Amino acid sequence: MSFARLVLSTSSVEEMPRFSSNTLPPRELGRELVQQCLQEMFSLYPVLTDTAIFGSLDAVYQQTGYITASHRWDVRLSFAIALVSRSRSKEDHLYRDAVRHASSALEDAEAVILPGSIASLQAILLLVLYSMLDPSHFNSWYLIGVASRVMADLGLHQDPTEELRVKESHIVLRRRMFSCVYTLDRAISLAYVRAFSFSDDSVNVAVIPDPATNSSFVSWYNNPAEDLSSTSETSASQLLGLRQIQSNWYQKAFQSSREALTEPWQNRSSALNAMQSWARALPKSTPNPLKHLFLSEMFFSNVLVLSPPQNAGLLCSYGKAVLFDNAVRYSEVTLNILRSRWVGEALLNILADSPTAIYKTLDPPPPPLSAGSVAPPALRRRGFLETIDEAIKTINRIEQILDTLEIRFGYPANYNTFKSKSTITVERLYSKRQNPYSHGMLQADEPAFNHPQNEHMVGGSVPDWYHLSLARSYESL
Repeated sequence: MSFARLVLSTSSVEEMPRFSSNTLPPRELGRELVQQCLQEMFSLYPVLTDTAIFGSLDAVYQQTGYITASHRWDVRLSFAIALVSRSRSKEDHLYRDAVRHASSALEDAEAVILPGSIASLQAILLLVLYSMLDPSHFNSWYLIGVASRVMADLGLHQDPTEELRVKESHIVLRRRMFSCVYTLDRAISLAYVRAFSFSDDSVNVAVIPDPATNSSFVSWYNNPAEDLSSTSETSASQLLGLRQIQSNWYQKAFQSSREALTEPWQNRSSALNAMQSWARALPKSTPNPLKHLFLSEMFFSNVLVLSPPQNAGLLCSYGKAVLFDNAVRYSEVTLNILRSRWVGEALLNILADSPTAIYKTLDPPPPPLSAGSVAPPALRRRGFLETIDEAIKTINRIEQILDTLEIRFGYPANYNTFKSKSTITVERLYSKRQNPYSHGMLQADEPAFNHPQNEHMVGGSVPDWYHLSLARSYESL
């Protein structure tokens, strides 16, 4: 069995259909789709440069020069990525056209998916990007695992020594490809809550700083040989910075055999503080769709930090209230099926296990801090009825997200499972709302509602990003 067939057989979910005709769209539309792919996907994961993809586009449409399998692969999968990101249902023509272009690209799989070259790694990464938007046909976690193995075999996780005298342009390419693998591996593993394909300890690349120093990431895009726009440089480096922060705490919480959480709140608070610092440092010029995406990433990460399965019982009341805040904010800025279900279930768990900590008007006291600890994150103050209403709205939003994505991806199990669990919780919430002084939740002299003008943040000042409200849209995915 060839390497290409091995990759496709292990990562396929459903067999790709065959089409009698795989004609190219009009060239103007083709250029529009490529431009969309550059702005929405390659700006974060710069697998291909502007020059490379437009060169492939010209070669495919001109039909006069030297056309390679890589040209066709790059163009067809770029079309597929752009079209599937526009799709709203598996039944619409956009999705069918995306699958048609992806199917056409796979005809060249044997020629482009080969071990031992950066070009092959780029081909696999393009398929990874498509699989993230079409999970019905490909499993992105298996594909990024293959890409990580190819990356490691090429030695991209280690910068070459000075004695080898490697050209600067080649070093930049190596680091760019490593960065794409790193950010995608961390993103996909976090979504599935699974182990990373490789650890940070195995990496010695200039783009990855020492997390202990909290140093900023090297702007390694700024190279005359590269033709990435300034937006791409900034967006990709910002995402890389977040992924490194996520990777550092995720390995401690989920993958380490050491007692990394002997002081669970201190470790969690440090991770939360690092992500808040990252969010505050986002340039004001960052486009709103990217802010939307980045904030969604941060809120999900905060929930994950606060709810690792093996340490869920160690979270203090203040931490559970912080988790509640982040679950609420996450539901306002996201459309992601795996992460939404995780956040929703984490919310249901704390509502069921710790009602007093969440519903009480009086704020839970911040946890005690040991020497060297960072201050806990700010906590939004709500009254009893406000909290009940916020919890119900958040559960309803997550149900709507899962329902919408069930239509888009055809996965009813996530919505049905969450709905069966949330129905009981919502019924209890309405019962508590009707009589806030029952069940010992409130004392007779405690107010059940905080007037909006009296709302404040407990434990710190209001972060700049806290009140950012962006409409949910697929364009932000």
